[in-house]
Amino acid sequence: CSSDLAESAARAGWAAALRRPGPFHIGVLLDNVPDFVFWLGAAALAGATVVGINPTRGAAELAAEIRHADCQLIVTDTAGMARLRGLDLGLSPDRFLLVDDPGYPRRVAAHRGPPAAADGVGADSLLLLLFTSGTTGASKAVRCSQGRLARIAYAATEKFGHHRDDVDYCCMPLFHGNAIMALWAPALANGATVCLTPTFSASAFLPDVRYFGATYFTYVGKALAYLMATDERPDDADNPLIRGFGTEASPQDQAAFHRRFGAHLYEGYGSSEGGGAVALDAAAPPGALG
Repeated sequence: CSSDLAESAARAGWAAALRRPGPFHIGVLLDNVPDFVFWLGAAALAGATVVGINPTRGAAELAAEIRHADCQLIVTDTAGMARLRGLDLGLSPDRFLLVDDPGYPRRVAAHRGPPAAADGVGADSLLLLLFTSGTTGASKAVRCSQGRLARIAYAATEKFGHHRDDVDYCCMPLFHGNAIMALWAPALANGATVCLTPTFSASAFLPDVRYFGATYFTYVGKALAYLMATDERPDDADNPLIRGFGTEASPQDQAAFHRRFGAHLYEGYGSSEGGGAVALDAAAPPGALG
């Protein structure tokens, strides 16, 4: 919406004012809060690159990934700063922007102006460096351009039926490709509503869905199993969910979720690098990846 665009534009102006020579990379260490989304938009307008910092990393990994990604600014909060303080990141204190600092709103407001993309911003502009999970080796920073993310958004729209009236519940972390590529980008492409929860909570899932009127959500890994481990209630199907998308849920959990909550789940897998994707075949035996 126009207010989100204005918020992103103000942060884009601020980022441009703080830009130094070298890669225009902005690390973001935040829960799923509005400022994370605003900085994604800011990077798109300013021609910057957002580096999603994974808070589950240990101190040594955290420092290595931030330095490897050449971050010249870090957007975080007081809790995140406590994690980063003392790490050798090669950044001076003025390169950290704390969204819960009392002076933060004033500094954002100082850069408000008409939204406009910076000179040279286009489809080939690097928008994201997404770190892989590291399950098969050292975590890698994968490049995603603005054009690639747009293509993913419209492909997901065609495949999964995203539309403007969707209310998308974002409970997976925004530093990961699942939340950005399978939820935020399609919502942006269609003008849908995005509802954020700071972190995933199995017990809060259904109350959140009902509160927001959510029609769509995404999940990763064992999140669906955690949902199915919560106590079942007779009115679980009394909710607005229509569909969800995710990876690695067992066929049993998928079937149980549909029976219990009434929403259809799509499963698939795509590498962060974009070189390979796996989709389920209706004729495949139960439990097949695809």
